[in-house]
Amino acid sequence: MLDALDITEEEAQGLAELARHDLALARSFAARAQAAEDGEEASRLARSYQRAARSYRQTLALKARLKRDLAAAARVQAQTPRPKPGGAAIARRIGELRTALLRLAWDEAERPEDDAPETEAPDAQDVAQAFGWHRQDVEGVITEACLQDSFCDDPLDDHVARLALDIGFPPDAIARWRNLPDPPKVAFALHPDDDEWRSSA
Repeated sequence: MLDALDITEEEAQGLAELARHDLALARSFAARAQAAEDGEEASRLARSYQRAARSYRQTLALKARLKRDLAAAARVQAQTPRPKPGGAAIARRIGELRTALLRLAWDEAERPEDDAPETEAPDAQDVAQAFGWHRQDVEGVITEACLQDSFCDDPLDDHVARLALDIGFPPDAIARWRNLPDPPKVAFALHPDDDEWRSSA
């Protein structure tokens, strides 16, 4: 509805220009009619003035009506409940978020400890365990986020950044999540709650 009522900036300027011309003509005809000495000429100019004045009033009325209609349409649009995203859109966004956040989880798990020597590679068991804990965080924030009606509203990169910051992933990694590798399949083999985690701790 709002789109149907909307006009371009050029069209709005045209209405304003018409109103200015109509007013200028009305003033001109009024002044000439008052100054005319011939009655017939004065009558002709007075009729021209009336037509210009009527055109001016109609232009102003059109602008006022358009403004009211646009305001009413905007109110209706604001009060209309936003449709919830469909199942396909939700499923697609969940997959996209999971891909992005698991890349960040793997990148974070592979980061060496601050106090580790630069030449020392992270222990594979520690990396796998850290990834498992991050996986739990990822699934938790996605599950919570997908319950919101606005779940699919944000652009993907913005959505990824918001959830990743909630988890605590570093901003420098979040900015380049598309270039990060996917976790290897073996990283999904164990879960932090499995007995193997506890027995190997």
